[in-house]
Amino acid sequence: MSHSEISPSNAHRWMRCPGSVKLLRKVPPETESSEDASLGTRKHALMAQFAMLFQSSLSIGLHPTDVVAADFLKSHPLATDEMRDGIFDNQLVEYAEYLMHNPNDGKEPARVDIESFLDLSAVSPGMRGTADAIIYRHSDTTIEVVDYKSGSIPVTPHANEQLMLYLIGALQMTSDGLCSRNGRHLITIAQPSVETGPLSFRSVTVSIDTLRSFMFNAKTKAAAALNFKNPLRQPSNEACRWCRAKAICREYHEWAGADVLIDACDKEGCFKISYQLAKRVLDNRKWITALIKSCQDYAIGKLNGGENFPGYCLVEKPGRRSVIKSDEVKEYLEALFGLDALQPVGVGTLDRLGRENDVSIDFAITRGEPKMTLAPIEDVSDDFKTEEGNENE
Repeated sequence: MSHSEISPSNAHRWMRCPGSVKLLRKVPPETESSEDASLGTRKHALMAQFAMLFQSSLSIGLHPTDVVAADFLKSHPLATDEMRDGIFDNQLVEYAEYLMHNPNDGKEPARVDIESFLDLSAVSPGMRGTADAIIYRHSDTTIEVVDYKSGSIPVTPHANEQLMLYLIGALQMTSDGLCSRNGRHLITIAQPSVETGPLSFRSVTVSIDTLRSFMFNAKTKAAAALNFKNPLRQPSNEACRWCRAKAICREYHEWAGADVLIDACDKEGCFKISYQLAKRVLDNRKWITALIKSCQDYAIGKLNGGENFPGYCLVEKPGRRSVIKSDEVKEYLEALFGLDALQPVGVGTLDRLGRENDVSIDFAITRGEPKMTLAPIEDVSDDFKTEEGNENE
């Protein structure tokens, strides 16, 4: 069993749909992470490292203002230009200050563990996890688990399976263990209210009785996922959102309404869509679109693994163009076109302005790394041509 099959970070899936664990074994592994995932990993690392620096400065008597986030980002290899030019440094400070000082009573916590490794084998053999931060407050009678989320989709701490599992691990690291810990415990999500806004800290209280009930449910679902011959597959919004097995999951097809569409299109003669079928397809268009993407990812995984996928091949698609956001470029654009702000200007706008004024705007545009994407073997459209020519020829 691989560690990632049953882990806190994907508990939202296997606790709702235990059958997804074995089904995912039939899907090719991911070969690369998305740009958003890579950026999230960078932000997590920077948050943790700055909080540790902040913590160490307090331990030797430095004032928190002596730790300058802007200088930290300027010299850190993981920081991007957008992080250095934006207000990410404010978020670093907000996160560190929250961990080191109780916002409710101003008291310093008894202990703060950053990037805390947790053994969760009591829930499922071999389960491990790493909590962003664990705060032991009020003379070590209250434990708070804090998880930083960098994405734009709001995440709630209410009934959050990942954080509940981290809290179990944190409690079991204490001398008394889970059963005799009767204090008031918290799980907290730290996330920007908008991508460039201040951090918002949302917390919920968890009782020991609630945690015991959750732990029993988690152990039951983990055992079913790993040990049952045909564990239950139960599609839902939360379970299926990031699941890579949608392409081969019959239950998902039925839930998304795709099976109705397929059955209708397979009928002999002229097909006329009914109002009922059209409504069901429209009602489930989000899930049908996700199914199409999952089928594409499945085919790409097969081809990346050296297997043949009839009718399709991998081609290199040019990277996405974007505007370079820097003070120097802003000055150029302002001088050329009278633009007083770079933020709302897109590539299409710059292309149009360049054509209208017969000016080269290459200095203001960058192109991302090319990516391999799926294309029908007979497809020779412009969509699948690279800078060097058509890969299908």
